[in-house]
Amino acid sequence: MRHAFTVDVEDWCDGIPISPEVRRAATPRLESSLGLLLDLLDAHSTRATFFFLGSVAESYPQLVRRIASAGHEIGCHGWSHDLLYEMSPERFREETRRAAEAISERTGEPVRAYRAAYFSVTRKSFWALEELAGLGFRYDSSIFPVHNWRYGIPDFPRSPQVVETPSGPILELPLSVREFFGRTIPVTGGAYFRIYPYRFTRGNLLALQEKSVPAVFYLHPWELDPKHPRVRFYWKAWITHYFNLGSTESRLRRLLTDFEFAPLGEVLEHELFGDRT
Repeated sequence: MRHAFTVDVEDWCDGIPISPEVRRAATPRLESSLGLLLDLLDAHSTRATFFFLGSVAESYPQLVRRIASAGHEIGCHGWSHDLLYEMSPERFREETRRAAEAISERTGEPVRAYRAAYFSVTRKSFWALEELAGLGFRYDSSIFPVHNWRYGIPDFPRSPQVVETPSGPILELPLSVREFFGRTIPVTGGAYFRIYPYRFTRGNLLALQEKSVPAVFYLHPWELDPKHPRVRFYWKAWITHYFNLGSTESRLRRLLTDFEFAPLGEVLEHELFGDRT
């Protein structure tokens, strides 16, 4: 079974709650960690979906073109990396359009896949799916069916969905969860990949396979850069950002050996409509 491999392309300072002044003074480190990730994927003949912040695509056009030419899917991660439920629909629409245009200018292709910053499509911001459909997006992977201090729609279905909106349908592949001792927990990506022992992550994917539900694995390039700077910010976010970064590369090599992955769009199309690839 093929699972979705996804990457949220942002530098180490883009997705953490620090002041604009600290962010502007931060030393960019994206290229080396993203290069390592691309080499690992190439070594395992794995293609993925890379969700670019529009500002990152604008600053690193050569990276966008390199990733696209390697056969990966290029998606949109918004522009500002702010929480959707703190935006108005008008602001969201304009930021997303701006980001999609910046990405499309570098690839020469329309952008069809989207992921919200902090998985912040919640019930409060569910309107964002209508906006995405209206902007021409076909795929989304922003909904986490859990209760979390920053994100989540606990009662959202766990399998691929066609979400109907007044602007048309959009295909949703929610982030992966599992029932464990009566609780619903996130299972496959980001800090969870570093917090859980690898054997637990592997067991989670195998459990999803037994139910014929594709997993969504996600990663940030900075998770392959354990020496990136330590700065102080809100403690909950700080712990998950920095925890066990040194384990990411070795665990990722094992994951890519143990399981088969594909871009988000291919997984969704196959699961909902049959294999068209």
